Amino acid sequence: MSERWSLAETADYAAAHGASLQVRRTRNWVVTVVLALADVATFAVAGTLFRRIVDVPHIPLKFEFLAIDRPVDVFYVMCAIFVVARYLSGDYSRRLPFWEGARLTTISVVIVAFPIALFTFFSGHYYSTFAQVSSWIFVIFGLPLSRQLARYLLDQVSLWWLPSALIVEGLDATEVIRAFSGSLSLGFDVRFHVPLGDQPVDRMAFPNVSSIALSDPGQIVARLVEAGCSEILVATDHQQNAMVEDLVQHALAARMGVAFIAPARHRSFPGVSVNYFFDRDFVPMPARSSLSWALKRLVDVIGSIVLLTVFSPILLLFGYLIRRDGGQALFVQPRVGLNGEEFPCIKFRTMAQDAEAQLAEWRRTNSPLYQEYLTSNFKLKDDPRVTSFGKWLRRTSLDELPQLINVLQGHMSLVGPRPLIAREISSYGVTFKLYRQIRPGLTGLWQVSGRSRTTFSDRVSLDYWYIRNWSLLFDVIILFKTVGVLISKDGAY
Repeated sequence: MSERWSLAETADYAAAHGASLQVRRTRNWVVTVVLALADVATFAVAGTLFRRIVDVPHIPLKFEFLAIDRPVDVFYVMCAIFVVARYLSGDYSRRLPFWEGARLTTISVVIVAFPIALFTFFSGHYYSTFAQVSSWIFVIFGLPLSRQLARYLLDQVSLWWLPSALIVEGLDATEVIRAFSGSLSLGFDVRFHVPLGDQPVDRMAFPNVSSIALSDPGQIVARLVEAGCSEILVATDHQQNAMVEDLVQHALAARMGVAFIAPARHRSFPGVSVNYFFDRDFVPMPARSSLSWALKRLVDVIGSIVLLTVFSPILLLFGYLIRRDGGQALFVQPRVGLNGEEFPCIKFRTMAQDAEAQLAEWRRTNSPLYQEYLTSNFKLKDDPRVTSFGKWLRRTSLDELPQLINVLQGHMSLVGPRPLIAREISSYGVTFKLYRQIRPGLTGLWQVSGRSRTTFSDRVSLDYWYIRNWSLLFDVIILFKTVGVLISKDGAY
């Protein structure tokens, strides 16, 4: 191996230590199942106490092959929806301070209960108001407590606390460790300390915390993998630190979770919700399981097949209309995707056949159009090379429909960062290390956040946040928002 480890070497080393990775995966699954069962138990107790012998909304449930044919309380149906939604959103694997977790759980319960409230109000049938209100109030207060009880029980069998490493810069390492040690909700057991300056740990207070005095981020992460570390906790007062960024990239390559403790001004991205902890903002980035990525890919395959089938007549019609000028219907351009490898990105051709020649002429003459093209994220609002039909395709973003083929081939995902052109990599900065770890998307956070009205820097920040906070539920939200953006043509040209 080279003297300084690459991300690929770190990932290979972590994969080679499969026992450690398998232990982490098994622990995560056990924790997920136990927390989900705690939620189910809370709903069950609420239903038994308040809804068992009174009139409440029911729906018919019939499964002939299971010999089931009876009405079921809607409350239990919403329980199933609640648990599935929280799992898909990553809630059971995300570690948050107690009160922040309680706040998010309360919001989720209110969202789930709202349809039942509407149904009850407009049904015209009298249902027990006391039973319905009391059961949901019980759930709101009971869920955080039952989850905390589940964490306590997991702690009793040594499955809750995660072996963690603390990376500190500009803060008192001892105080940070003490704060984590007192939080059962977070469950981070700080066993390792990676100092980036003069932040010693009080050995009298924490004799079991080992310091790792290595300079190469890859070797540091390899040492942590060997020791069974599951989480990297980054506590810093500085906005940019190359060493910290490299450590985070290597930790993610080794499938470790990462959490930040930093002032909000240092890590503020549009739409980010951070959590208050230790007089700081706590931003968790849970490690994504291989199952989560497999589910994302499954959704991509099924979704692209369905959409290609539905839109096939439109695809054929657009192809015919574009070819009337004698040119090709499709425009294929090399884009950078997973692992930094280029792939042929497919779009409908929206420009005249000599568009590249015109661009070369602008460059040669240093045309004002070329200067505008460079400063506006390589796009012109009124590009004279675009055909009349191409302008309509761009405004509606229908020119990107053929990328469904890229999704089916595995080059792209339905949701992800916008695919990069090779010349954009240098402007993308350190975020490119994250970008190359996932497939670019047909749509994404940038596309539903202003698109061409935003700067390239905004795009990088949005991509950065999406990659580090991805969940299946977030993808679903983006897909629904994309429909609204396409209808309104917001930010498209």
